[in-house]
Amino acid sequence: MFESAVLGRSYSAKEYKEMEQDLRIKLFNAQRASLEHKLPVLVLIAGVDGTGRGAVANLLSEWMDAKSIRNHVFWLPTDEERCRPVAWKYWTKLPGYGEWGVFIGGWYGGAIRQLCCGDMPEARFNVLMHRWARLEEELAASGTVIVKLWLHLSKKAHKDRLSDRLKHQEVHHFTPYDKKSAKNYDGLVKAAAKAITLTDRVDAPWTIIDACDPHFRNASVARTIITAIKNAIAVKAAREDAQVPLPAAETEGEISTLDAIDLSPKCEPDAYKKELEQLQAAIYDLTYKAYKKGISSTLLFEGWDAAGKGGAIRRLTGGVDARITRVIPISAPTDEELAHHYLWRFWRHVPRAGFVTVYDRSWYGRVLVERVEKLASPLAWKRAYAEINDFEEQLQEKDNILLKYWLHISPEEQLRRFKEREGTPWKNYKITPDDWRNREKWNEYAVAADEMFARTSTEYAPWHIIPAEDKKYARLEVLRIYKKALITALERKKKATSEKKA
Repeated sequence: MFESAVLGRSYSAKEYKEMEQDLRIKLFNAQRASLEHKLPVLVLIAGVDGTGRGAVANLLSEWMDAKSIRNHVFWLPTDEERCRPVAWKYWTKLPGYGEWGVFIGGWYGGAIRQLCCGDMPEARFNVLMHRWARLEEELAASGTVIVKLWLHLSKKAHKDRLSDRLKHQEVHHFTPYDKKSAKNYDGLVKAAAKAITLTDRVDAPWTIIDACDPHFRNASVARTIITAIKNAIAVKAAREDAQVPLPAAETEGEISTLDAIDLSPKCEPDAYKKELEQLQAAIYDLTYKAYKKGISSTLLFEGWDAAGKGGAIRRLTGGVDARITRVIPISAPTDEELAHHYLWRFWRHVPRAGFVTVYDRSWYGRVLVERVEKLASPLAWKRAYAEINDFEEQLQEKDNILLKYWLHISPEEQLRRFKEREGTPWKNYKITPDDWRNREKWNEYAVAADEMFARTSTEYAPWHIIPAEDKKYARLEVLRIYKKALITALERKKKATSEKKA
């Protein structure tokens, strides 16, 4: 795999000087083109030690407008990173439209070195590689230009570089894995070859660069990036020209999932008050225990307008210490959010270990409102089901809790509540023209919800459809489900701890 990258190719100082100006102009123009075409650009720089990964990052900042370039290095994980899913630290640093993110090491560097050092099982490594390949597929499909560079050296050149760096004590930026892997060239190259084989894709290809000579390395990096931007612009134009609506699904005669929900359950006021207090007290105690054990909770609420999501959320958070709870109201995305992959704004709010995050509306807007209102193309929202399932699989890792609630009411009850809101001074702020307009598309939203349930109700993240015709019943049911999930997660954690000690 690396035969062509150990030939020691080089440019003389004169040759490099003659081509440098032309490369700088082309690279700068590529940067301007990425801004003009609203292309986020992600450059992953990986490689063996001593190849000049940092020097390449510095070169890009020098040759281009540094204002839109952000360099990120992922050394030892911070406390914030350790308390969240592995992908969180990468998602929160992804570039937006026209921005460039330079990831030194990226999501590959640490894993490759850990495999090389024997500190990561091969099965776990394979899982991570497939995850990063799926992530890159998602990003590329949403328009991100992905440039993956592997800077390589021959074994002899690597040994000479390492010896020189150690002699001059240039190891201040080494992680423990860097130090160990630097002494195991063959193991590092073998791990890198495996990573490249598993993650080399047409929309996110690897470019292996001979880095023995800095001049040849720099020129190769610049040419690779320039070509990637040109290709991305051509691909984007082709996609826009080829946009055709997908045929509508056949739904006539089908029974809706929501139509089958029994909306008759009710709760008497006296019984409601007593059980609510009991549930809130129990949840307060359980969430504190979960906090101590590092078990986070992510709860999202979807459902019809006026179904009682806000009231259910208030009763739920009334049973959790406010110091570990955060409610994220989701509305139309801001310009900054629109400039990123649609999941970016949700990844930013993923709770740290032990904390509770409640989403009032969620990432399911992609396959509901954006689908029905034609704010996302059919290809985009159909692609979202797999992206969402992958996101949710990561959210519930390490015994973390993920609960998805849909509060369901009938069209007649919704109409009654709309009119009640209009006639109540302290409630009429809740009713807007959009609510009435959405009501006219009830059937379209029901079809979208049905497909959403079918494609995203997984074993690890099932949907809980709550009959909400009676608000009191719905609130108690939401709390009952959360209480049960907390108990299950704590028991699982206890069992895992006992097995580990044994």
